[in-house]
Amino acid sequence: MNKNLKLIIILLIPIIWSLIEWNISFSSICIIISMILIYVLISAKNISYKNKYTKLIYKIYRFVMMLFLSTFIILQGAITINFHRTSDVKSIENVNTMIILGAKVNEDGISKTLKRRLDKAIEYYNTNKNINNIIVSGGQGSDEVVTEALAMKNYLVKNGVSKDKIIMEDKATTTLENIIFSKKIITDKNLKGKVLIVTSDYHLFRGQFIASILGIDNEGLCSISPLSSRIYYMIREYPTSIIDIYRSLKISFNI
Repeated sequence: MNKNLKLIIILLIPIIWSLIEWNISFSSICIIISMILIYVLISAKNISYKNKYTKLIYKIYRFVMMLFLSTFIILQGAITINFHRTSDVKSIENVNTMIILGAKVNEDGISKTLKRRLDKAIEYYNTNKNINNIIVSGGQGSDEVVTEALAMKNYLVKNGVSKDKIIMEDKATTTLENIIFSKKIITDKNLKGKVLIVTSDYHLFRGQFIASILGIDNEGLCSISPLSSRIYYMIREYPTSIIDIYRSLKISFNI
């Protein structure tokens, strides 16, 4: 078996796995495109470039690909390290304010992703009944029957959380807006102390990073997703993290 055929087989494995797990989706398409680009990068290395412009194009392509791969690996490593140290409620010091970031609400109720986030928040609440402010942040998507904030509030109250401690932020439609609008509530109500951000494992790093850029002293607590879902959303986190961090920096520096 020649080297080129081996390379094709190796690169086909993640493509086939992603299509089986996720069908045609954003993350599976990203994997397909990435494997093709990696194949081109490795294969083109062995070509003899007699034209200096062609050689220059390859060098630029190689630089861009190495930049992409290195930043992707660094981000995925940061996400993984972060959720491994933030999944245990016992590791979180007592805080006075919690922000729960919203997720999809279906016609028949909250999604599994949102339920996991809320269950983790309830777990912390049950160990720290002194927490006074629980901000549930999430607006209403075009395919949602109620706001994510209202759905979260109803679930929390149903599971023993005092409704008097719940503050609804029902306008946000993105993670960046979750943090911006929640910060406004914190400022308007003059809430003091460190803030606990609760969301999914793959999502927490971005949420905390945005909060830190915008000046919110925070800790994180994450729910653990099934492995396939975690990988799927971690891939999506790459472009969304870059966009949200860029926008956060613009806001922070008033650009």
